[in-house]
Amino acid sequence: MTVTCPTCKATLTIPDEKLPKGKAVSAACPHCKGKIVIDLTTPGSAPAPVGGAGPAPDGAAGSASAPAAPETPTSYGEHGHPLALVCVDDPTEREQVMAALRAQGYAPRAPTSAADALQRLRFMAYALLVLRDGYGSAGGDGNPLLDHLAEMGMAARRLMHVVFVSPAVRSHDTAAAFAKSVNLVLHVNDLAHLGEALKRSREETEQTQRVLLESLRALGKA
Repeated sequence: MTVTCPTCKATLTIPDEKLPKGKAVSAACPHCKGKIVIDLTTPGSAPAPVGGAGPAPDGAAGSASAPAAPETPTSYGEHGHPLALVCVDDPTEREQVMAALRAQGYAPRAPTSAADALQRLRFMAYALLVLRDGYGSAGGDGNPLLDHLAEMGMAARRLMHVVFVSPAVRSHDTAAAFAKSVNLVLHVNDLAHLGEALKRSREETEQTQRVLLESLRALGKA
């Protein structure tokens, strides 16, 4: 769905599978912080412009209680670069990851909390997610972001490359990556090699998806 911010007139594209059918949801415009309400309570309904921070519209039960924190404005040099979400608490590790991603051509963004990260994932399309073990929870198991990834629709999940960083995994362990439903697991001591590891992982993922697509076409299912 394509929506227009009623405040700054910016055009945003939100994957349909990220929108809850039959509900009204609100979010902050990533450019101006203006409030955008998308009402899906009736068939064919369009986004409803709402100003200020007033009460949610009727029928908005179950909608997001707080708008997502706005994205850092994209600089001129970042236009056209794929977005990356960096969910790492430690400032030193986070800056190391963000520097590596910038070198790989990404525009990295760091959410303020796990709740903020979840809100961003619901309303923005990210090409890459780097998730540190323990971010938003006491440990990797039961992590709210991992739970969200497991519930994502296949079409949206396929478009996002996910890297899980932990001191409890062996880098490039495919079994661990499968167990976490991520594309790449990386030991925290190997963060210095994130760029190289990410390039290798993306190439392997693209090759796997290419083989899968060719197989589906051969079966007449694609």
